Amino acid sequence: MVTAIEQLGGAAAIVASHPHMYGSQVSWSHRLGRVPVFVHAADRRWVRREDPVIREWSGTERVLPGVTLVEAGGHFPGAAVAHVANGRGALLVGDTMLPVPDSGWVTFMRSYPNRIPLSAGLVRKIVDRLEPYEFDNLYGLTGGTILGDAKGAVRRSAERYIAWVSGANDYLG
Repeated sequence: MVTAIEQLGGAAAIVASHPHMYGSQVSWSHRLGRVPVFVHAADRRWVRREDPVIREWSGTERVLPGVTLVEAGGHFPGAAVAHVANGRGALLVGDTMLPVPDSGWVTFMRSYPNRIPLSAGLVRKIVDRLEPYEFDNLYGLTGGTILGDAKGAVRRSAERYIAWVSGANDYLG
């Protein structure tokens, strides 16, 4: 894997969307030239291997020209997405939100394995934090993508999600 990354031009930074991915980030940094590892301040307690390569951040952080980390929250307090401002823009979301099998939609969860939903208020905050960013495409952790009108898909998905968790679509009356 290191050889493949180097053949593609190497790494400039390492960013995990949330603590599930923190396990080997320092080792990867050392193998790839001690590139900085960005860790959100709200999730710092999950770091198990302190090292000078770790850079704490919160709010937003420009990690490269045209690449901005955005504190989305929700899945974990410091859950992050990366906005890539190339062309029409892209959002790399990990599983802060996740594309679902129904094309053009995402969902939001506190815990995917345990099926614990997020509150309507947290989903609204996530969408509001993404509002300043233009993105046509969205790429999720498990390979799910939305290619075209991704920002609209996130907005529509949030409204549908909020309606269901708030009881607005309660058809059992």
